[in-house]
Amino acid sequence: MNTAHDPIRNIVFIVLIGLYTGMFVTSLCAEEEGIGTAYQCICEQEGSGLSVVDVLQATGDHDTFLNLFRRYDPEGFAILSDPVLADKTVWAPTDTAFRAISDRLSSLSDEQVKAVLGYHISPPRRTPWGSYRIVTLGSLIESGQMYHRTRTGVLTGSDQRIRTSVADGVLLIEDAHIMRTAWCTEAGSVFSVDAVIMDVAIPSVLVRTMHRFIRILLYDDIRFVIYSTAGATLIGSMVSRVVSRMIKRKKGSRST
Repeated sequence: MNTAHDPIRNIVFIVLIGLYTGMFVTSLCAEEEGIGTAYQCICEQEGSGLSVVDVLQATGDHDTFLNLFRRYDPEGFAILSDPVLADKTVWAPTDTAFRAISDRLSSLSDEQVKAVLGYHISPPRRTPWGSYRIVTLGSLIESGQMYHRTRTGVLTGSDQRIRTSVADGVLLIEDAHIMRTAWCTEAGSVFSVDAVIMDVAIPSVLVRTMHRFIRILLYDDIRFVIYSTAGATLIGSMVSRVVSRMIKRKKGSRST
């Protein structure tokens, strides 16, 4: 796994973060213009070539998050290091947030720490037509409340989800505050949060079944089989009726 980074690019990115004036707001951040000055989105060169690791290393305030991923979830760290796989939404707790729960974190097993880290990674949001919907500050505010799948929920099949909401103009994820600055990657978003999400409730069997049913109908590859079968059945039925009528007409004309 190649974790080397261009030092010049990182230095430039750090300067951009510190001196942000709005000139680097691009298509990903365009919808944020109407949310006022409380939140800002930094999107250097539209995130071209940037992985999640690139972005978080450049901030200098998320080293613990990255180090824990490197140690407890190497596969996840490799995904976050790859710009091509940067189509995730990442809710990255600050170093200060991790210091606040260091004692509690040290009492967890390796698998439990991996699960905690996975709560902070969300797969791409898709439409029924398959296109990715990048989660942005604007979409979070406009939606008011959104539920996001987690890496932990995906890996364990538990379908555990985290909830974002807006309260008095403040963005929250579960009980944590989403910080004032967000960043874009090649095809995703990175948000900084001021607390670590330590636990996420497992939805009921009914809710999990509903989520699975929706994914099958709208997103999974099996939808092609379902829709194709239904379409073929409908067309076959129509053709059969037309042919049947033609045969009856011919028989009727012969009998006369």
